[in-house]
Formats: sequence, C-alpha cells, structure tokens
Amino acid sequence: MKFWQKTYLGVLIVFLIAFDLGAYALLKKSYELNEQLDISRGVSEYGSIQKSLSYILRVYTESSGNTNYESLITSFAANHEKEDILLEVYRADQLIFSNAYQFEGKRAELHGDPYQFVYRKMNGELWLFVGGKMELQDLRLVISRKSDYLQEYHVTLRQYFTKLSVVISIVLSAALIFLLFQLTSPIRRLNKGVKAIAAGAYEQRVKVGGNDEIGELAQDFNRMADAVSNHIETIKKTSEDKEIFINNLTHELKTPITAIKGYSEFLNQANYNEEERKMAVRYIYEHIARLDVLSGKMMQLLYLKSEKIAMEPIDIENLFSYVVRIERHHIEAKQITVTCECSANLVYGDRDLLQSLFINLIENSIKASSFGGEIQLRSYPHGEGVVLEVLDYGRGIPEKDIAKITEAFYVVDRSRSKELGGIGLGLSICNEIARLHHATIQIDSKENEYTKVSVYFTTPLQLED
Repeated sequence: MKFWQKTYLGVLIVFLIAFDLGAYALLKKSYELNEQLDISRGVSEYGSIQKSLSYILRVYTESSGNTNYESLITSFAANHEKEDILLEVYRADQLIFSNAYQFEGKRAELHGDPYQFVYRKMNGELWLFVGGKMELQDLRLVISRKSDYLQEYHVTLRQYFTKLSVVISIVLSAALIFLLFQLTSPIRRLNKGVKAIAAGAYEQRVKVGGNDEIGELAQDFNRMADAVSNHIETIKKTSEDKEIFINNLTHELKTPITAIKGYSEFLNQANYNEEERKMAVRYIYEHIARLDVLSGKMMQLLYLKSEKIAMEPIDIENLFSYVVRIERHHIEAKQITVTCECSANLVYGDRDLLQSLFINLIENSIKASSFGGEIQLRSYPHGEGVVLEVLDYGRGIPEKDIAKITEAFYVVDRSRSKELGGIGLGLSICNEIARLHHATIQIDSKENEYTKVSVYFTTPLQLED
C-alpha cells in the first residue's frame, strides 16, 4: 500500500470516529434541551389553566353555593380543547370531568404535589401529562397534550445523524484526495480562469492562494480582469444613462409640443376674438418657456454627477395653480373638476422639477378619469415634512401592477396605452425627481374606484420656518 493511501485511510478513520462521537453527544444534548423546553411549556400551561379554573370555580361557589362544577368545567375545557389541550378533574380519587383519553395503569401525575409530569406513548403517539393539586378544596387537575413533534424531532435527529455521517465521509474522502494532489491544482485553476476570461466571462476570477510566484501571478491577473470589467461596466452605464435621458426628454417634450400644436391650430382659425388670440399666444409662450427650462434641467440630471439640486421655498398653492393652468385644455376637454386643499403652505425643492413631477401626475389622473370626473390636489404636514397628493376617481390600478408602475416603460394596460398617449415613462421620471428631493412616492389605488399618489417630503428642510 502506498504512503498516500495509508495516510488517506488513517486520517479518514480517526476523523470519522471523533466526528461520530462528537455529533452523537451534540444531537443527544439537543434532544434533551428540546424535551426540557416541552416540559417547561407543559408545566407553564398547567399552572395557568389550574389558576384560571380554580378562580372560576371559587367565584362560582361563593356566588351560588353550588359545588356541582361539571357544566362549568365543560365550558372551560372546550376553550382549551381548541388548543389541543385535554383536561381531567378529580375530587379525591373520583373523576368528575374528563375530555381526555382514559386508560388503565399507574397514574403518577395524580399524586403530584404541587405537580408531576409524565410522558406516555398512546396509539403510537407521544403525550405529555401534567397533574397536581388545585387551589380549591380537594380537587386535582390533569392536563394532557400531544408531544408528537418531540417524537418526530427524535426520529429526524437520528436520520440527520446518519445522513450527516455519510455526507461527511464522502466530503472528507474527496477533500483528502484533493489535498494530496494540490501541488498541481493552482496551475490548473489558473489555466481554467484564464480561458474563461478570454472567452468573455469577465466576472470570472482566478482563485489561487499562497504567496509564491503562481499566487502573485493570479493576483495580478485578477487586478487586470477587475480593471477591464469596471471599464466595460462604465461604458455600459454611460450608454444606459444616455438612453434613459433621451427617452425621458422625449416624454417631457410631448406635452408642451402637443399644447403648442393645438394652440397653433386654434390661431389658424378665423372665428376667434382678440382676447382668445392673446390667451393662445400666452399659453404657447408658457409651453415654449417650459421646454427651454426642461431641456436644461434634464441635461443637469444626466451630467451633474453630484446629483444635487438647489432647494428653495415653494408656495404649494401656487404650484398647484400652475399645474392646473398648464393642463387647463385637457381638463376642460373632459370637463373635470379640480379642487385644491392646502393644509401645508410651503415645500422646499426645485420649482421646475416639482412642476414637472405634478404635471406628470395630474396628466395621469386626467387620462384615468372619466368625462365629468373629479381630481383633488392636497397638501398637509406629516412629521417633520409635508405630503402632497393627487387623487382621482378614475379607473384605478390593479394591485399586481402597483409595485412595478414606477419602472421605465411599464404600462398597466398596453391595449389602451396608444389611445391615452402613454409610454410608461411618466412615473419613472416622477420617481427620479422625488429621489433628488429625498422624497418618496407612495401609490394607493383600487381598480375602478380611485388612485391616490402621495409624495412624502420627509427631510427636516421641509419644515416651515
């Protein structure tokens, strides 16, 4: 027999003997602890039930003078039977009530003082019996409940011990063989890792330990792979940011462009007066100004790495009024009633970004509302901050879609998205603007009833001076 074979057999035998003895002692101790916990639980249940029953019977005796307790105990026992706890009540040695199994034999729990517990197997099931004297006359109480989980735990422990012993034997055998050939394994692992990275698996790293030349080569190779992987991730992230920027900018431009187009067509008509012409020109100017501001803000959101925005106090009522005025033509087209209720007056943030956020929210509410519907705009204090809400009573959002509604390009009903002009970016933009304000968006909705979008500005900056 070769030396490596003798070493293999010797180490395996010694380890398995030591492991089996240790595991057996550990599992035995674990079972004993679980048994003690089960007994403690049973004794605690017995004490609680005994005191409660004694009190009830004592009050009953004092108030009625009657010592016929059977009906009263029956009602009391029914409540505990739902918890799989059975009761026996004795006066002296005479059984006066029982909903438990009766059997012949020595009943040590009937002579406990203050209590006695016994485990018994009945019909293949393990039961715990706890009995003792009650605090009333010469009555004795015995409770019993199944402890089959303890029996199952014992069987499980034995099975686990057997399986663990087999698994450890197999693992140890494999580990010993591996260690005997470890002199060549670093080179094989290095070669395998190099091939994987060369094939395009840039997340792959070479796992070679040691401070020798092979270990140093593996560490240098891993550093090179990290640099390449980070560079690729940077390029990928930049590309994704640009794509998101283009999509978001396109979505934000859609509303003012549509409004400008509509008012331009209105100006081409012959039947309008001077006041209407001025109104149309004013709205066109406002939307063009919004386009100018939004384009600058979107560029800042993309290219400012600090992701910081200038905070200023904003009058909430003016913010709501501006949003309603911008969406006036859509609101009037569906004859929607918009109400504002401002219990909080100020919020801190970027005026243009918050206008964009709530324009998106009210546009969604208009799309969801039916003809002649109602939209409510609210603000109120909340802790150290304020909450701004947009509530409509339209089609609502299915519960399964609420968690995903702020994802880019996610739309609830794709069959209606073209009809309503939605591409699933509005709430994604809102979520990003809220994040820059250290705020959170919460959506509460019930299908075909309502949708409430709450923006929680929770930083101390939101407090009014």
